[in-house]
Amino acid sequence: MTVHLDEKSASSNLLHPESPVLLILLGASNLSRGCFAFARHLKACLHPHSIEVLIASGPGRGYYASGGLLNVVYPPIYSSDIFEVAQNKSESGTQVIALVTDIGNDIMYDVPTERLIETIQQIFARLQSMNAEIFYTTLPAAFEKKVHPVWFYVLRSVLLPSSRVSYDKATAGIIAVNQFLRESASEHCHLIPDMDRYLGFDEIHYGWLRAHHAWSHVAKVMLDVMGVEGTREISLPRMLQSYWDELKQVVWVDMMGLQKKNPEHF
Repeated sequence: MTVHLDEKSASSNLLHPESPVLLILLGASNLSRGCFAFARHLKACLHPHSIEVLIASGPGRGYYASGGLLNVVYPPIYSSDIFEVAQNKSESGTQVIALVTDIGNDIMYDVPTERLIETIQQIFARLQSMNAEIFYTTLPAAFEKKVHPVWFYVLRSVLLPSSRVSYDKATAGIIAVNQFLRESASEHCHLIPDMDRYLGFDEIHYGWLRAHHAWSHVAKVMLDVMGVEGTREISLPRMLQSYWDELKQVVWVDMMGLQKKNPEHF
């Protein structure tokens, strides 16, 4: 199921004029690369609302399992303090808007499909307890159609060399999780459609020259649901700057510990 906006929903503003807004961004590598530009873009589009952003992301990060890149191991998103902080803010009258994306690394960490689905359900429930508007994406559909096994194992060895998950197990997990996600769309839980067209050659990450279009599309869907006109687009230079900001954070903060993590990142 995908989001279909009728005239009434597109014209009604879900944002209370006087309420501050909290953006919760959950994901892995795609979000990690784009979150700086995406957060700045949404802040500009939602002006003059007071906007605060909380981000739990990182290359290789999982929702249920610990995961990461090289010597960096990120804690599971599910157990992150981001939810407690967000809950406290929501109880003070802050409106919560959440993005849940990059769901899939857990499959390659050999987390049982049922456990991953249960974890995402619990995350949705946590966000719903905050009266959040939830937006989310599916896993790349190319793997539902079964990419060539050789390409799968090449990607596995390059991106997650410690993984031993088989081709058949991974594709079966992707199909099951995507079915669950497509069936989870509801009044306040919105599936963002058509993201696969922005993927690069690996069919996993948004292409360098497409990522700004991808995140502009995500923002457009979110703003449409909120009844906010968003005519701006994220520019390619802005997105490339976001990639550079992510690289600096991963190297200087996460890997080497030479700088303190920004308090909005978990």
